[in-house]
Amino acid sequence: MSEPRPRVSIGMTTYNVEKYLPLAIESMLAQDYPDFEIVVCDNLSTDGTWEILERYAAKDQRVRVYRNPENLGEAGNFRRVVQLARGELFRLAAHDDLAAPTLISRCVEALDAHPEAILAFPQTVLIDSDGNEIGPWDDAMDTSTLRSRGRVSWYARKWNLCNEVFGVIRTDVLRKTRLLGPFLSSDVRMLHELALRGEFVQVPQRLFFRRMHATNTFGAQRDTDEVLEWLEPGAAKGKTRKRKPASDQSHHTRMTWEITKALMSNELPVTERAVATGAFLTSWGTRRGRAKLGRIRRSITRTPIAPPPWEQPQQQPTDQQPQD
Repeated sequence: MSEPRPRVSIGMTTYNVEKYLPLAIESMLAQDYPDFEIVVCDNLSTDGTWEILERYAAKDQRVRVYRNPENLGEAGNFRRVVQLARGELFRLAAHDDLAAPTLISRCVEALDAHPEAILAFPQTVLIDSDGNEIGPWDDAMDTSTLRSRGRVSWYARKWNLCNEVFGVIRTDVLRKTRLLGPFLSSDVRMLHELALRGEFVQVPQRLFFRRMHATNTFGAQRDTDEVLEWLEPGAAKGKTRKRKPASDQSHHTRMTWEITKALMSNELPVTERAVATGAFLTSWGTRRGRAKLGRIRRSITRTPIAPPPWEQPQQQPTDQQPQD
């Protein structure tokens, strides 16, 4: 007799991440939702990561761990985790973030209450490398009142930290996207693809604790080539394709093209695809134009760019307000 499928698969990718890994796994095992599995794929870690994973798999049958035969990069490793997930619903868990015990249950409740929604995510609190609270972060990405073109347009204008990627997603819909790719901000492409296919609903409680520190993708020590190498080994050195070092302009050009291509090439009706693509290009062009205008204004007035909130401990972003 085959083993029953869990309702939720919690996926995690790992590569030399022993520092925070036990805390992240414990945070997932402490969820009050009973019907879940944890699927972890490791990219041939050379520190103590694999040994940590083996210990958890040995003592808790809900934890399934896999060691890749080669380093697939973060993009390839994520694709493998999604492939191995058995649950109807999928939640990506980072190796360094934390979750309140009710995160999964509240997100599942939200999806059950909104059958038309494909992604449910809670509000976020940013924490630092030591787990101290930096402040709340409000993504304002609830799109439950919008149609497909409106959802895509809203996401193109408003995305920032992409905390929605750590929500609970309907697995069958997630697998229809291109998932992550070997280019910067490929999670933005994936989230646009999801926005095209269905509604995002936000749980009003702050249940997700996202750690911002020097060695994650938002940290000061992660330059462009390092992130590309993390996504796909050899990408930064041109081993998989001929390329020049990525500039900010080339990064945005590549991202624009990848999102446009994904919105135009999928299983949805051609009219819906075309309208949504037009909405994306209009909103994205407006956003990029405002950003360029802001840079010009700052250069004229010599106004420095304010550091992000995770580099300002004990301070909140001026446009982010905590909710009751």
